[in-house]
Amino acid sequence: MHISTLFIWFILYSILGWIYETVYCSIKELKWDNRGMLTGPYCPIYGVGAVLDVLLCGRLPNAWYVFFACMLGSAVLEYITSYATERMFHAVWWDYSRLPFNLHGRICLFCSLGFGFAGWIVLYGLHPYMSRLTAPLSTNFQELLSLLFMAVFAADCTLTADSLARINVKLEATMRAIDSQISEKYDAFIENARHNISEGFDTIKGKISFEEFKEHRTIEEVKKTLLTMNRPQTRALRSLAAFRHVSYSEIGSRMKHALSFGKKDHLQKTESRFPHEAQTSRKEEVCHEAQPSRKEEVCHETQTSRKEEVCHETNLTGTKRNKK
Repeated sequence: MHISTLFIWFILYSILGWIYETVYCSIKELKWDNRGMLTGPYCPIYGVGAVLDVLLCGRLPNAWYVFFACMLGSAVLEYITSYATERMFHAVWWDYSRLPFNLHGRICLFCSLGFGFAGWIVLYGLHPYMSRLTAPLSTNFQELLSLLFMAVFAADCTLTADSLARINVKLEATMRAIDSQISEKYDAFIENARHNISEGFDTIKGKISFEEFKEHRTIEEVKKTLLTMNRPQTRALRSLAAFRHVSYSEIGSRMKHALSFGKKDHLQKTESRFPHEAQTSRKEEVCHEAQPSRKEEVCHETQTSRKEEVCHETNLTGTKRNKK
């Protein structure tokens, strides 16, 4: 069997896998969900699994052997792929942690059973038609077609790998910016409040927690980072399930969540999550405006009291003179 034929099968099965995942997840989420880590319409893990199914399981004696071989083989392939992508990009594209009988969230029993059944369908249902599709093609044409597919696929892999590497750099820089600013910003905020609020400072300070201020700074940095991302980077960020075992895992999840709403809509929604900070700022403004008025009132009261004292002393003096 020629290598170009295997590569064409790999691409075609990858496209079928992308169609299956996209349709299934779009129906499940009730919105369009473009699956796969690459930009193009293909999921390579399905292509690899299908080609290995054809090469290794075609000579097995019966369908039950095929089923169990595909079930175990898919589990090994999923685990290795998940582990490798996590090591390279600190991210995973699927997570079975919430499903029962899972192993590190990379594989689970029910999905492996499903892939075992899918391997049976590929070998006995789809591949006969796939063979008939490529059989009439000449060797030269298959080589030319496989080279074209390979060039597009390699360019897509390179672009995606570069985008993922840049995303990790941006997330790490965002995390450093938050850590470096949070302490001084919070101290400056409290000091500013101390100067502007003459009464009730201890009460207001108790309401302004460190976690609230950190949350606010995190959202601000997420906004800035999202605005610097290009289309391939946002596509790559949308495609992954989560970041793992890195300090910026939460930041990455927030950015992915923000992209699902759209940048402008999410930024408006996140600002509404901190009404307390807005109220606190308003309190500062009111207190700041109220201080001059309070001073005027005190001065007015002082002058009035002074006048009354002077008048009282004058009356006493006049009364004494009259008695004399």
